[in-house]
Amino acid sequence: ACLRPKADIHTGIYGRDRSCYNVPGEVMEHRYLKTALALAVGLLAALWFANNLLNWDIAHAAVAYTLSQQDQGGYAIHLVPPIDSPLLATVVLIAIVAGEGVAGALALTGVYRMWKVRKLDDRTFASAKRYASLGAGAAVLVWFLLFQVLGGTLILMGQSEGLVATLEGAFRFAVYSFLTLIYLSLPETNPSD
Repeated sequence: ACLRPKADIHTGIYGRDRSCYNVPGEVMEHRYLKTALALAVGLLAALWFANNLLNWDIAHAAVAYTLSQQDQGGYAIHLVPPIDSPLLATVVLIAIVAGEGVAGALALTGVYRMWKVRKLDDRTFASAKRYASLGAGAAVLVWFLLFQVLGGTLILMGQSEGLVATLEGAFRFAVYSFLTLIYLSLPETNPSD
């Protein structure tokens, strides 16, 4: 592995030390896959961010409908009573949209950094993965914490026929993001090491 002197760290991770360009093919395959998966998570979050901004009124109505707990069969007693506040619906939608925007921006920043240093040493590439990992983690928090835990369990979204598809979509997005986060966390090692 190419270990750069400590003084190099302050010049940025994009230095052009040619001795660092001898990354084995098996490692490069994983680096390309990690970059592509981080791109997928970044685009997923960024595109939902854009969709929600472009369709603000519809998104707001969906959040308001969720909070109102209309059409919920199943449990008669709810941990959180129905909420009919347009202001609270706006706050919840802002949290969702902001989370998606942050997740997309972090993951796409990580993609750029990973691509830029893909042929450099392990430590440099691991450092570049940081933003992609943070982006995937933020996406997990949006689609798992906000939708599954708070929406699905606290607001009981799954008991409203009109919200089942939203809950299922959020579950898929959370799983994709979490699997990407796990893969990004793994080191790229040469099988012969």
